[in-house]
Amino acid sequence: MTQISRNPVHKDVYYSIRDDLVWVFSELHSQEDTKVFFYEFFTKTERIMLAKRLAVAMMLHRGFIYRDIRDILHVSTSTITGIATRLDQGGIGLKKILLRFIDKSIQMHRLNLV
Repeated sequence: MTQISRNPVHKDVYYSIRDDLVWVFSELHSQEDTKVFFYEFFTKTERIMLAKRLAVAMMLHRGFIYRDIRDILHVSTSTITGIATRLDQGGIGLKKILLRFIDKSIQMHRLNLV
């Protein structure tokens, strides 16, 4: 699991660096740019963790049960519960991107059938 320092940064510093990271993501306008940034910036462990968290959200959205998610992705029940809680308590941004991903997947599937 990814570690975080025991010495937290000041709240103002956190907000500033968080906003900087959001800005960087917003500037990644192509899949290639995003892929290069993703592989250069995040460690393998961080990439796996992020991919699994997205997969958990997707599987929850599609109605998978916790046991199946845990067994397929090898994640803890607390990880699944945390993501489920965020989805249940709003998760507007997450739900929006999940719906866009599902729509894109359906479009790609249709293209492959032609």
